[in-house]
Amino acid sequence: MGGELALIGTAIAVGLGAAFLPVFVNAEVYVVAIGATVDSKLLLVILIVVHVIATTVGKAIVFQLARKGTRKIRSVERRPPRNRFVAWVRRVGDRLLGLLDRPYAGGLTAFASSLTGVPPLAIVTLLAGASKQPQWLFLTMVFIGRLIQFLAIAFLFHQLSWF
Repeated sequence: MGGELALIGTAIAVGLGAAFLPVFVNAEVYVVAIGATVDSKLLLVILIVVHVIATTVGKAIVFQLARKGTRKIRSVERRPPRNRFVAWVRRVGDRLLGLLDRPYAGGLTAFASSLTGVPPLAIVTLLAGASKQPQWLFLTMVFIGRLIQFLAIAFLFHQLSWF
């Protein structure tokens, strides 16, 4: 039982860390690691759900900080894309980010970002907090998208844990 509690504590810590410091703490790497090392499918699901809850709570805090903080977001001059795929991803990301100004259509952006990472969830969280995006919708879409993504990754690596 003590081992399971330590795993749950780690799931919470990594989830919060990934929400606050996504450059340094990668939630997906953690999911790959537990998917490949945890033997029990039930424990794996519990760890993923706890991890997603912690990530979502962390994103709620970041969202609120962005909402209460400055509404001015500086634009940065971007380099031209290296190839057509990168250009396509950038166009899709820009269109999705544009939806954040619409209170309910912006939920699509939060869901797509949570599920695929395009556009990056850290950026979407800040922009959603500074936009008209309802927090309940943003957090619901983040939770659902992350849950689907993390369960898929974890169970893929759980099945491939032989390597």
